[in-house]
Amino acid sequence: MVVAVHGRSASRRGLGRVLGVVSVLVLLLGGFVACAVAMERRDDIPASWAVFLGSYGSEVFPDPVETTEQTCTEDLPCRWAVTSDTAVVMMFDDQRDACRAADTLPRTVRHDWLAVQFTPGALSVQQRADLLLHLDSYHRYPRSNGYDSFSRWEAGAGSCS
Repeated sequence: MVVAVHGRSASRRGLGRVLGVVSVLVLLLGGFVACAVAMERRDDIPASWAVFLGSYGSEVFPDPVETTEQTCTEDLPCRWAVTSDTAVVMMFDDQRDACRAADTLPRTVRHDWLAVQFTPGALSVQQRADLLLHLDSYHRYPRSNGYDSFSRWEAGAGSCS
């Protein structure tokens, strides 16, 4: 009789350990998913944010104008577009559409839901990186007024290929 009680106790301890490990794994996975969603959602950047970058006195995106009607077409299904002398920034509802734009338009990189087409010779590699970093700062630093301290974006990192 003592052996049966001891055996049942051991199996309960084993079950408790398994449940504890499973609970920890579920919590870790849930935390990872929540962080990934919170940190990488850029599909709600408004066109006004891109226009704001130019009004901030930015040499990388001077005098931006919203050009959605002229730029976004059936073949280029962007939600909005903002154009300056240095680049055209296009926001897409689907990252796959942003990828297609980056793959088909010359001098264009994808950055999350954005495709950015650079004007030839208008910006240095560092200035292109700065523009992408300013766009990236939209939710991470809401009080930054476009300023960020991210590490340097490398040329080609935003491509889909």
